[in-house]
Amino acid sequence: NSSLSLMFYGVKNIISHRKLRRFQKYIRQHCILILSVLTILIFIIIFREEITYHFYICTLDVQPYQNAITLWSSDYHISPIQDLKAILGPLGVQFFDKSLSYSCQRTRTCSSHLRVLTRTNGMNFSDQLASEFYEFYKNQTEMNLVDAFVCFHPVSMCELYMQFNRSMIVISSTRYELSRFQPDQWMKLNENLKKIAQDPKNFVAANNLYDAEYIRYFTGIKVSVLPSLCGYTNADYNPKRTQFLLAPIHALYFDDLFKKLLKTSFKRYQDHKIKIVPIRNLYPNYKYSDLTNHPAIIHVPYQVSIMSLFEQYRMNIPLVFPSLHLLTKWHYEYGVVAEKTWEQVLNERRSKSSRINGVLTDVPDPNNDYDRSAIRYWLNFSDFYQWPHITYYESTDDLIAKLISTDFRMISKQMKEYNRQVGESVVNKWKEILNNIKQYSKKFQY
Repeated sequence: NSSLSLMFYGVKNIISHRKLRRFQKYIRQHCILILSVLTILIFIIIFREEITYHFYICTLDVQPYQNAITLWSSDYHISPIQDLKAILGPLGVQFFDKSLSYSCQRTRTCSSHLRVLTRTNGMNFSDQLASEFYEFYKNQTEMNLVDAFVCFHPVSMCELYMQFNRSMIVISSTRYELSRFQPDQWMKLNENLKKIAQDPKNFVAANNLYDAEYIRYFTGIKVSVLPSLCGYTNADYNPKRTQFLLAPIHALYFDDLFKKLLKTSFKRYQDHKIKIVPIRNLYPNYKYSDLTNHPAIIHVPYQVSIMSLFEQYRMNIPLVFPSLHLLTKWHYEYGVVAEKTWEQVLNERRSKSSRINGVLTDVPDPNNDYDRSAIRYWLNFSDFYQWPHITYYESTDDLIAKLISTDFRMISKQMKEYNRQVGESVVNKWKEILNNIKQYSKKFQY
């Protein structure tokens, strides 16, 4: 056995040695080819972005953009630009949507061919990066097709586009100082926003009254309110289920407290079969049509305006909110509107004042969450206190009573008519904006 093992080992070594010699011979014979392939691979790895972008430009079909108004967007929120596409797509508008949002996979709009700007540097870019962006894109094929830039979230993204001297559409969907939190940055943004607003080829607005008033407080600019339509949901109120939905409550302590209050109120109305279920308990990942199957959605709002609220309202789903008096009390005591200010979002504490002074001296500071009158003044501008056909409750007892007695189907019909009117008004306003863009676009002056 020992002899056989030695023989087998010897034969194996001979075979291995022959294979090694053949491999060495192959390498010598094909050395130049192998080095060439390796060089090409290294070149591709190093210049991957340049090669990919060049291929993208070479294969870009420019024809659809040449005779259509074309908008450029690099937003950190997918819903506002998705809404705009739903509104303007039927009007023939084209888009270069290079999203920087972490949710961009949902709409397949991730910035795969965006140069210079990245998800990391785009939220708080430097002057140098803005210059680099301009130098790279000023003569690029796709940029030459662009008639206007759109900035929702953050609005400061339009500071990046100022050097191009084209129309800019700035629509704030949240507190506009996002990514410009330091006083010097914020004040510089104010100056740039004033310049943008003063230029007749541009349009500055907010998609809600709160943010329109917020911008006016800090800049003096009277901006329009141009609400979102969210027609992309393609869903309508159709209550098949009996449970009422409870929207997420972001103030965790108050979430527990609210549910305890509800439990106590249920005992007082135990003869009525009312069921309230948190949305995420029933639908960890819901479709829009899931929400329409319920009689109403109950809110303890964590924000004054959010896209999901637009979506729910436009689907004609009845909405139930605390009264202004009750929400003022809850926010003053518990800070329940947890995303009203950036101080509470970023540092998890309520602020006593803004980092810069406002220009309206007769109006209370919107970022003072320790002044009950200031809280009430500003909360009144929230979407849910501005829109009609919303049901309000003064306590959890009153909430249960309203759920029992309210004709939500009738409310939904009223919402549908109101939404129809808003839709017509918004589309007409966008037609005016498009005509203005066309007037100043070089593409349409020949």
